[in-house]
Amino acid sequence: MDDNINIKEELRTILRYYNKRLDGCTMQEVKSGTRLLVENMEIDGTIDDFAEFYGKSKDAVNSVIKRRMPVKPKRNVVLYPFHIFQKLIPEKWRKK
Repeated sequence: MDDNINIKEELRTILRYYNKRLDGCTMQEVKSGTRLLVENMEIDGTIDDFAEFYGKSKDAVNSVIKRRMPVKPKRNVVLYPFHIFQKLIPEKWRKK
């Protein structure tokens, strides 16, 4: 159990550091980091998760999923891939 906590904290630390450094990164570094995460770190979420993250209603999120999501959800919990969903959202949902 302690190893899981340490791994999570290590990932949080790495992500916080990269977030802090992001404005100073070259475009090649940004593309490399993005590609690494998209291709190797599968993160799924529920409609509730996405609605909370983007500050939108569950109906709005569900509408995007129904109209555009190219994959079926996983398990009975209904998990959708975050990296695909975030490509489908309207531009105005993105934080400035």
